[in-house]
Amino acid sequence: MDNQTLTHEDYIKAVAHLAIARLDADKAAAASAARLVYGAGQRGLRGVTYFDRWLDGAESKAFVEVCGFGEESPIQLAGTTIHELGHVLAGPGAGHGKAWKEACEHLGLRRIKAAGTQYMAAMLAPDIREPIAHLAERLEMAGPNGAHRGVGGIDVLAPWNGTLARPCSHGVGSRGGKSRGVGSGSRMRKFVCGCDTPVIVRVARDEFHAHCDICNAAFHRG
Repeated sequence: MDNQTLTHEDYIKAVAHLAIARLDADKAAAASAARLVYGAGQRGLRGVTYFDRWLDGAESKAFVEVCGFGEESPIQLAGTTIHELGHVLAGPGAGHGKAWKEACEHLGLRRIKAAGTQYMAAMLAPDIREPIAHLAERLEMAGPNGAHRGVGGIDVLAPWNGTLARPCSHGVGSRGGKSRGVGSGSRMRKFVCGCDTPVIVRVARDEFHAHCDICNAAFHRG
C-alpha cells in the first residue's frame, strides 16, 4: 500500500474519488466537474459550495472549498467533502432538503444532518469507510515556525495578541488595494447567514447560492 504522506488537498480529493466512484456515470461526471479545493475558509464554516463560479472553457461549474479554519478531525474533513459534493449533485435550489440528503446517500454519507453534524466513521458507507481510514493515517502533520497542530492536524498560525494572525492587508478594497485603484472601495457584495453571530461572506456578484452548515440558512444580502 502507498504510504506517502498526503497534503490536506490530496486527502479531500482522494475522499472525493472514493465517493464519486459509487455513482452512476452521469452523476459521477457531474460531481467530478466541480472544482474542489482545500483552503482557509472563514471561521464558522466547514465547507461551502459556490454554484456557477468556476469557468472551464465556456462552461461555468461549481466551486467547492473545504475550510481549514473549520477543521476538527480527518473524519470531519471527509464528511464535509462528501457533504459539499452532495450540494453539487443536488443543485443550487436544493439546500439541505430531500434531494441533497439522497445525493449524500449515493456518495456514501449516511444519516446526515443539515447543520451541526458530528461526523463519525459509522456515517460512512462500509465500502468507503476503511479506505478513508487508511487515507487519514497518511494525512500531513504540523509544520515549523510557530505553527501548532490543530485538532485534525491542520497547521494553524500561532496567536497574535490572543487572536489569529492578522489578515493580509493588501487585498482589494477601501484600504488601498491596487487591483482597482487606491481607495477605490470594495466591489464585493456582502452576504450573511442566520446565525446569532452571522458568518459574513463577500462575493463579486449579486446572487450567492450557498447555505451555512451551522444554522442551515441560505446566505442573504447583508
